[in-house]
This record gives sequence, structure tokens and C-alpha cells, in this order.
Amino acid sequence: MHTDEYEISIGREIAFCRKMVRQLKDSLEGRAKQCGMTTEAFLQTLEAGYWSEQHPMQRWSQEYQELRYWQKMLTEYEEAMESLKWL
Repeated sequence: MHTDEYEISIGREIAFCRKMVRQLKDSLEGRAKQCGMTTEAFLQTLEAGYWSEQHPMQRWSQEYQELRYWQKMLTEYEEAMESLKWL
């Protein structure tokens, strides 16, 4: 059943997800500039074992994983909002 409250709630979740995605992208871009490499290049060096799990740069990998999570959540909420248009 479609209610205005449901649409408002989903809208809030979408806004929050977009905020998180934007913040994480900004942080990753900052790390990339600081280190002179892209996130993709960093992840490849991490997978190759260049840095240990305890290395401070591990946070870069964690932020990338967080970004993927929030992008997935954003997509799911946007799809839920879109489905409301058909009700």
C-alpha cells in the first residue's frame, strides 16, 4: 500500500545515501591526489600484497567498500521510489 509517509521515508533514505556517496567519493579523490594514484591502482597494489592489513592506507580500501555499499543502497531505494510511481 502506498502512503505519503512511505514516500517521504524513502526520499529521506535516498538523500542520506546520496550524501554518504558524495562524502566517500570526495574522500577517495582526496586520498588519490595525496598519494598520486587512483583508487583502482591502490586496490591493485593492496591485492598484490604491497601493503599489510595494518597499514594506515587500509582505510582507503575500507572507504571504497563503504562507497560500494552506499551506492548499492542508493540504487535499491531509487528503485523502490520508482516502483511507487506505478501504484
